[in-house]
Amino acid sequence: MRRCFVLLLVLAMALTLTACSKSEAAQAVDDQIAAIGEVTLESESAIAAAEEAVAALAEEDRKQLDNEDDLKEARAAYETLVLEDQAAGVEDAIDAIGTVTVDSGEAVEAARALYDASPAEVQALVENFSDLEAAEETLSGLKVEEAIRLIDAIGTVTADSREAVEAAQTAYDALTQEDAAKVTNASALEDAATQLKTLLEQQANSLLSTMRVETDAVRGISFYYPQAFPYYTDYWGADVRCFALPYLGRSGEDVWLRLVCDYTADDWIFFKQITFAVDDERYYKTFNYFDVVRDNAYGDVWEYVDIEVGSSEEELLWAIANSTQTIVRFEGDDYYYDFTVSANDKQAIRDMLTVYDALK
Repeated sequence: MRRCFVLLLVLAMALTLTACSKSEAAQAVDDQIAAIGEVTLESESAIAAAEEAVAALAEEDRKQLDNEDDLKEARAAYETLVLEDQAAGVEDAIDAIGTVTVDSGEAVEAARALYDASPAEVQALVENFSDLEAAEETLSGLKVEEAIRLIDAIGTVTADSREAVEAAQTAYDALTQEDAAKVTNASALEDAATQLKTLLEQQANSLLSTMRVETDAVRGISFYYPQAFPYYTDYWGADVRCFALPYLGRSGEDVWLRLVCDYTADDWIFFKQITFAVDDERYYKTFNYFDVVRDNAYGDVWEYVDIEVGSSEEELLWAIANSTQTIVRFEGDDYYYDFTVSANDKQAIRDMLTVYDALK
C-alpha cells in the first residue's frame, strides 16, 4: 500500500512538472487568443495580432499552444461575418429601391452595380436578389411606356416642337436595344425629328436673310450679323454703343459662333474682366491685356474682345436671351462701366442661337 502511494505521488509530480513545462511565450499567446472572446466585425485587429504572435513563435513554443485551433475558428467566423455584412449592404441597396417608378433608374442601377461588384460568395448570401430582378423588369417596362407616351405627346410638329422631340429622343436613346424594339411608335419619332430639322433649317434661313452678311471670297467664308449688331464704317454714327452680341461664321456645311463684347465711351477703362449679372446668376470672363483690341476716334474710345463661343458661352448667351434683366460690367483695375442689355439685343441673341442650333 505504501509503495502504491509513492507511485501515485511520483506520477502527480511528473504531471505537475509537465504542466509547468509550457513556455512563457506559448502561454502569453494562448492568453492572447483567449482574449479575442466572441467574434464580431470589430475583432479583425485582435485576430490579426494573435496570428502575428503565433507566427512569431519558435517551433517548440508553437507546439505547446492549446488555443491555436480556436484562433483558426475565430478567423473563419470573422470572414463569415464580413461576407454576411457585405451581403446585407447589397440587400439594403435593393430594399432602398422601394416602389419602382420611371424615376427609379439611379436606385436600380446602384443596387445592380453593388451586386455585380460583389464576390460570388457574397452574391450567394443575398436573399432578395429576385427583388432586384423584378425591379429591373418593371423599370424596363415603365421606360418603354414613357418613351411611347413622350413620342405621342409630340403631336403636330412645328418649329416650337424642339423640347418635345428632344425629350422623346432622350427617353428613346436611353433604352436598351431590346427595349427600344418594344417602342411601337419609334417610326413616328424618326419622322418628327426629320420634320423638325427641316422646319428649323427653314426658320434659320429665313432669319439669315434678314441679317447683314460680310463675305470673304478668298477664304470662302460668310459672316452673318444680326441687325442689332452696330455697324461702324469710317465714321461714328448714332448707333455707337456698348454691346455683347454674337455673330455666325459659315463655310460650306461648317458653322460657328463668335461673341463680341464691346465697350464704347469717351474714356478708357482698360478692362480685364467682364461680369454678366443675369438675373440672380453671375458669369465671369477674364482677359489678358493683349486679348483686348483698343482704339479711338473723334473723341470716343472703344475696347472689345472677339471670342469663340463654346458650350459655356452658349449657356451664357441663352441665359441672357431669356433673362428679365442682364447687366454687363466692363472692369479694369481702377474703373468700370455698366450697361443693361436691351430687349432688342436679347432677341438678336435668341435669333442667332436659333440659327446656330439649326445649322450646326
